[in-house]
Amino acid sequence: MRTRGAATRTQPRFMAEQISPLALTTLARVKDILFDPSQVIQVTGNTTNTSTTVASTVLQTGKVVRIGQTITGPGIPAGTTVAATTTNTLTLSQAATATASGVVLTVVDQPVNYDTLLTRLINSVSDYVSNECGRYSFVQQTYTNDTYSIDTPRQIFLILRNTPVFSITSLQWRAGTPTNPNWTAFIADQYELVDPRTDPISGLTWYPSGEVRVYGVLPRIYSNMIRATYVAGYPVNWANAGDRNTHLLPADVTYLCENLVARRFKRRQLAGMSAQALEGATHSWRNVLDQEDLDVLGQYRQLNF
Repeated sequence: MRTRGAATRTQPRFMAEQISPLALTTLARVKDILFDPSQVIQVTGNTTNTSTTVASTVLQTGKVVRIGQTITGPGIPAGTTVAATTTNTLTLSQAATATASGVVLTVVDQPVNYDTLLTRLINSVSDYVSNECGRYSFVQQTYTNDTYSIDTPRQIFLILRNTPVFSITSLQWRAGTPTNPNWTAFIADQYELVDPRTDPISGLTWYPSGEVRVYGVLPRIYSNMIRATYVAGYPVNWANAGDRNTHLLPADVTYLCENLVARRFKRRQLAGMSAQALEGATHSWRNVLDQEDLDVLGQYRQLNF
């Protein structure tokens, strides 16, 4: 849902959009590709546990901290940005987790003018990748009462539509009518997920095919007769993206998203154009994706039968 804020003193406009929980990258990662991440501002100040205020701040000479810039340091939660600035004071987007005096903080000196546009591009590219691959399960979530119809007599396998599957907590079949159903749970030992894979680093186990083996036969008297509740998609923890205990989203999917966002950002003024003339020379560009990007899309494209 969007809310309205003030763009000027007289004209309202939409507030900045939020990164989707299903986004395949973050604003900070995209900005590190587009802008120099090595340009930083050192800030010295006093932090207070559970407070968003950094008091008695001292900046490097000639530097200006801007609202929206990323700030890091001892006692500063990951993903924190500058929410407001006044003389000798910074307000953070998240409360500090420690009290300290004269602590040195680092502000990434990148432009914030494009944050709303980049957020919109990240969300749109994430949707594009999901649509191209026919799946919305890249980022882990719980699918509750996901419903299926059984068309084949004596069918013993059910392929869950969202993968990879990490766990299944309920499998039920329906008697009764669509408006007055009577759902009955399969006994736990009557079904299991098949063909597990185990991450060699974290030891986490998942099921790439999302295939459930039923010991018996799946009922097929009616449509929409089977439903399952399960967890599918890769665990995501952007604050610790290198930790394979909590972040298993494939790096090539993230790179694909970041590459497409950077491509769209750099070509945002070229919509509908295929070439441009300048001082007698004509420069043309490709309207197709790089082969590497197409290969990644093909690798994760989900086939539905």
